Amino acid sequence: MTMQAQGTVGGRPRGRHAARLATFVGGLAALAVTVGLALPAATSRAGADAAQEEAGVYRTTLPNGMLVVTRERPTAQVAALSVFVRGGSRNEDPSTVGAAHFMEHMFFQGTPSRPSSRLIDTPITERGGWLNATTAWEGITFFAAVPNDAFDVMLDVVSDILVNSTFPPAALDKERRVVIEELNRLLNDPYAYALETYAKTVFADHPAHQMPAGDRATVRTVSRDTLTQFRERFFIAPNMVVAAVGNLRHEDVERQVAAAFADMPTAASPAWTLAPRPPARQRTERLSVGARQAQIMLGWPGPGYDDLDRYVLEVLNAVMGPGGQRLAGELRDRLKLATRVDSGYWELTDAGSWLIAAAAEPDKVDTVVEAILAEVRQLRDEPLGADDVAEAQAYIRGSTRRGLERTIDQAQDLSQGIALGYYQPLESYLAKIDAVTAADVQRAARAYLDLEEYTLVVIGP
Repeated sequence: MTMQAQGTVGGRPRGRHAARLATFVGGLAALAVTVGLALPAATSRAGADAAQEEAGVYRTTLPNGMLVVTRERPTAQVAALSVFVRGGSRNEDPSTVGAAHFMEHMFFQGTPSRPSSRLIDTPITERGGWLNATTAWEGITFFAAVPNDAFDVMLDVVSDILVNSTFPPAALDKERRVVIEELNRLLNDPYAYALETYAKTVFADHPAHQMPAGDRATVRTVSRDTLTQFRERFFIAPNMVVAAVGNLRHEDVERQVAAAFADMPTAASPAWTLAPRPPARQRTERLSVGARQAQIMLGWPGPGYDDLDRYVLEVLNAVMGPGGQRLAGELRDRLKLATRVDSGYWELTDAGSWLIAAAAEPDKVDTVVEAILAEVRQLRDEPLGADDVAEAQAYIRGSTRRGLERTIDQAQDLSQGIALGYYQPLESYLAKIDAVTAADVQRAARAYLDLEEYTLVVIGP
């Protein structure tokens, strides 16, 4: 459910998230759940003394508490900037869910020096670049890309909207209509509607059941005061990570970011709390939206970034879904039950979910569900072959590297991963993937994929 207004909810998976989720989760894949981790510590010294943890990547904490990260990429022709602000729909009051998304829109409505959205966009677009933002469960990201020689212009625009946006009252109702239209488009897309319904259902016992888009009732009533309160709580320097990637030098980026964000408010970061992982329970939602085909979502809650089993479930997903395509090969190609079958491992910070999505004729829904459970039963009962695991690992290696080719993907990977505490160098991540065995996959299938306790959502005629 990628939104086309001045920002997105969720957003297309990028970087290593794209490799794990492929096109499956689409707009719901911008991961966000708050955990009890502070922003990673880094040296406050400048330039050559900045902390370096992998080749070409440097971190510095500015005096105001903002963390600046640079990946020096001398061969890049494009520079990218990603600013991650921790705090999203999970952290909202249930009566105002959607305020974070609404507030994200308002950042683009004007500043004292750029009093319209056109004046905000033009300095970047006239240089061939682009600017956008996305709201998710645990954070909001502002990101842009331009040719290397326009980095200073990009930074000036992004910092201006984050520091100086006025949230003009006259723009409030206009953006309210835009956000409501986004929600209407979701209801008119059975696949996206099924995904959102699945997320609300599988995380019913977890704060992640609060959707970033909110709902029409809260969006219609949310006030400007609510938006500014959210901004004042989370948009503070120690709660932000600024990542830059391109043909840049860290000492230059650090100096420019420090100047650009000199007026960013600073205060103690909000307290973050863990939530227990939701239990596997039998949950079923069947809704009619007048669609010709039925959209089927079947899955389970599972571990998130805080659990080493995440790597095992990523391999399991690659075997069943985008890599080995065992589900599609059986349900779509051999049995001819479904017109589409995908799977995805949707990772949050303290929880996750592995799910299967299928499209089928309405009279075949129950048969499709039985066939899916049969494939899961086989995964639990019979260990994978060594070749199956090796192929899945090769798929993850290749798709992850491909997903991190662009400077913007690398910048977002750094800003979000560091802010939420799960970032690791690519080779470290791939080494953990390569260490997964067939026995690990069978153990995880038995531990998390209960054949009696699962979430099922069907959106159909």
